[in-house]
Amino acid sequence: MRHHIEVTCPICGKPFTVELEISTYVTAEAAAPPTKKRGVALVLRSQEAKVDFVLRAMRALASKEPSGMIEVEEIVDLAGKVGLSHEEVDGVLAGEKEAGHIYEPKPGVVCFTIPPERAKG
Repeated sequence: MRHHIEVTCPICGKPFTVELEISTYVTAEAAAPPTKKRGVALVLRSQEAKVDFVLRAMRALASKEPSGMIEVEEIVDLAGKVGLSHEEVDGVLAGEKEAGHIYEPKPGVVCFTIPPERAKG
């Protein structure tokens, strides 16, 4: 069975008719105008993704420093580029400290308890 639907073109505003089979499923939604500040954090929705990102950032930063010490602010800066807030990073770091994966030798600086290159072996 065919269905005729009157539709208006969103670009030119000209009306036209579309012929559809009843079994066809079509939705028409108005496109929302792009917002200036798009939520980048949508990429990192789950807690696991946030933890994984922070740990990867820490490994990358630790590999540049012979002592393996990483400033928390460097981690926050990297995480901010993908939409994670300072509080989210602090939460991940607190959880990793509690689990014994990292420690804080002095305020504002963290280290892995086992160097990342040895932890994989």
